[in-house]
Amino acid sequence: MKLKQQPSDFIVEEVSSVPISPEREEHTVFLLEKQEVDTFDAVRRIAGKLRISLFEIGYAGLKDKHAVARQYVSIPTKYNVRGLKLESLSLTLVGHAQKKIKIGDLTGNRFIITVRDLKPDELKDVMARAETVPRCGVPNYFDSQRFGSVLDHEFIGKMIIQKNYEQAVKQYLTMYQKSEPKKIKDEKRRILVQWNDLAGIRVFNKAFSLVIKEYLKTHSWLSAYKRIPANLREMYVNAYQSYLWNECVKEVLRQGVEARKLYSVEYSIGALLFYTGLSEEERKKIPLTFLSVSETAVFTEAEQRIVDAVLRKERVAIPDFDIETETGNFFKARPRNVLLMPTDFSVSSPAPDEINSRGNVQRQKLQVSFTLPKGSYATIVTKGLFAH
Repeated sequence: MKLKQQPSDFIVEEVSSVPISPEREEHTVFLLEKQEVDTFDAVRRIAGKLRISLFEIGYAGLKDKHAVARQYVSIPTKYNVRGLKLESLSLTLVGHAQKKIKIGDLTGNRFIITVRDLKPDELKDVMARAETVPRCGVPNYFDSQRFGSVLDHEFIGKMIIQKNYEQAVKQYLTMYQKSEPKKIKDEKRRILVQWNDLAGIRVFNKAFSLVIKEYLKTHSWLSAYKRIPANLREMYVNAYQSYLWNECVKEVLRQGVEARKLYSVEYSIGALLFYTGLSEEERKKIPLTFLSVSETAVFTEAEQRIVDAVLRKERVAIPDFDIETETGNFFKARPRNVLLMPTDFSVSSPAPDEINSRGNVQRQKLQVSFTLPKGSYATIVTKGLFAH
């Protein structure tokens, strides 16, 4: 199977929670339609064109770059904007709102996804799994998008729990993704070569320089870590906590679902467990929610056994998560639904795939449509459905 071979293969439409009025209010609300540009870049381009601060533009969430995305944005009415068209994006006026749209001002997202390059012999299993999704849902995992900060399967959040601050700083300053700009990768390579003599290197990146200067001044890797931008440090903690939550849910499924019903699907940092269906008895064994791991979380006895099993494999313990006093970061106990139940779920009949069919090699495509609550991942639904 193949996803996102062209932008129109992945359509996401925001379901807003903002009350929109036809009457003039302090903020004007627009429908932003974009493709091949992420939300941050779209907002920057709009702000530049209108010659206003990008911080005056409100939006509820970040939408995929490699998709046709439709989401709501707000601009102060005083600028008298009626609409806008730029390359790869447009603004269409839909009404007004009393307040600026802010992160989280949505109830969910509607997805229309075209899945391609399907072999005829795959379709039977896909259709069988599709029948169970409306009734049994899929596990509500965090998907690979959550783990962009994890390089070589190494979690900076875990390093902080283990008080390995030098390794955390080294990971930040020297590891890179292939997609990063060449000048950043070159700088990180030079830092790695000079790691045992950081005083002898000239660093041009301001963020990297601040961290290195802090270490050279204090000889404290903890102090150096705390100079990493706050948003990144929060991301590192959230990524590790999300990984542990995924691992706990996998353990819930192992304990509550027949082994013959379980199958594994790879993602960026390992593998996830899915099921072909759930009996009524199995549904009862799966808790409605599961808390993210934190030193403040209060688990049931059964949940605590699952957490303990996961943490033993990780070689960390609950008290280790109390890091706020030392680092300024913290692990918050948040409940998250264990099962994800897509609404308005439908799968089209198979159709010839015009992109991947060649001569005697014929491939099929399917269109999958569904709505998810905010904070959930459409790619988890496709992973469960297509086992890929």
